[in-house]
Amino acid sequence: MKNTSRTYKTLLIVMLTTIGLMSCNKDIDLAPESNYNAKDFYKSENDFTLAIAGTYGGLRGIHSYQYPIVVESLSDNISTSTNNPYTRLTLNDGDANVLSLWSAYWTIINRTNNILDQIDGGEFSTPALQDRIKGEALFIRGFCYFQLGWLFGGVPLVDHVTPEHELLQLTRTSQAETFAFAAQNLEAATTLLPEENTGGNLGRATKFSALGLLGRLHLFTKDYNKAKEALSLVIQSENYDMYPDYKDCFLNTEDNGIEHVFQIQYTEGLINQGNPLVYTLVPENIRSAQFPSGGRSLWLAVSNDLYEAYEEGDLRRDITIQKGYVTSSNVTDENTLLYVKYAHGTVPGLPEDNDVNLSVVRYTDVLLMYAESLNELEYEADGEALSILNAVRERADLDFYDPSDLTTQDQFREALFKERRVEFACEFFRWFDLIRQGRDTTSSIMTNFLNRTDEGSGTYLFDDKFMLLPIPAAERQVNNSLEPNPGY
Repeated sequence: MKNTSRTYKTLLIVMLTTIGLMSCNKDIDLAPESNYNAKDFYKSENDFTLAIAGTYGGLRGIHSYQYPIVVESLSDNISTSTNNPYTRLTLNDGDANVLSLWSAYWTIINRTNNILDQIDGGEFSTPALQDRIKGEALFIRGFCYFQLGWLFGGVPLVDHVTPEHELLQLTRTSQAETFAFAAQNLEAATTLLPEENTGGNLGRATKFSALGLLGRLHLFTKDYNKAKEALSLVIQSENYDMYPDYKDCFLNTEDNGIEHVFQIQYTEGLINQGNPLVYTLVPENIRSAQFPSGGRSLWLAVSNDLYEAYEEGDLRRDITIQKGYVTSSNVTDENTLLYVKYAHGTVPGLPEDNDVNLSVVRYTDVLLMYAESLNELEYEADGEALSILNAVRERADLDFYDPSDLTTQDQFREALFKERRVEFACEFFRWFDLIRQGRDTTSSIMTNFLNRTDEGSGTYLFDDKFMLLPIPAAERQVNNSLEPNPGY
């Protein structure tokens, strides 16, 4: 699939370079993107094409660094030996990465608002292209509000270009209102986006990208009927399938392939446009043919708890995690666990020059979310949900569950979340999956994890306040109408 996706990925980079002066090197929160007159800028088809490229580029930026660091480190997938405020639960409202997360999502929202405010008056060669760009803007805005909602709780709702003095007086809405607005955007996007993209448009959002995210949102809010409805449309499309080989999900030669419903796009050969996760998850002093230039740092040291969560013979473990490594001084470290999920494809000559994409929605995720919806609506010991779960296990070379193994709704739920943990490790879903199980479950899992002797024997304590990230202090200093989250 790589060659057919090259055109859009390369075009995206060129576009981002063109508009770089107005989108880079800025920490922008709720304030307008810049002082340029957007209404003078967005007129032609090319103007809107450039603008939508900037929104995709914004997603790539935040999902390459701060997002994976914060959300994965907070979970039981990462060892407390990784000395950061998330693993050791010292996170506060002055944290720079959390501020970057907040700022990045608002920057992207500002870009989509500029597009959506003006696109109906734009000059396009075809109505289909106008609809597609409008749908993409709605999809990306909906995604950003969904992310803000589950990470921070209720946030201000800004659906159009707004003067700065008004933005700096906005108050937070409820989390439910934030999710409702996100769902509204994603639903609107499904009516405008194409069902599939080919050739130079591979990698752009489709109707089924929006439906996949919509299903995920409804799972979080426990609206299982709506989740089932959205996810079933993705399945019924027959546009997607699971790769027979799990490793293929993470090869650059399979970018935008049959299992990928939506991915963050990367390209090699241009500065800062490759996937940095290949190198940033391994030590600087590693000596390996997979990492000819070494790593960057051990930002995310994998926990023994995750390693032990894989059943004996699970093929996914060694594709995802490497146990031990040889240093540049030829010293063998036998115990450190490293994420290597994105390092199985073409080996780049330079650090951060890998073009393997990062999946936001994978078809296996769609299937497991659908199975979860079925289970929560009405448990069937030998129903469709069990068949889906066993299909995922079969690819991992694991034994099937027999109906007698999972006789209750609770047992199936536990088995499903266990499967999700090992299937999506290093895809940054674990914290999301913990949070949506509720405070009691999250607190119990995290407390047991932190009580392990290899995780500090209770030195680090889980607090319910971590169910939400803090509203950044810098943002509240500018807008004192923003209430802090409890406990911060």
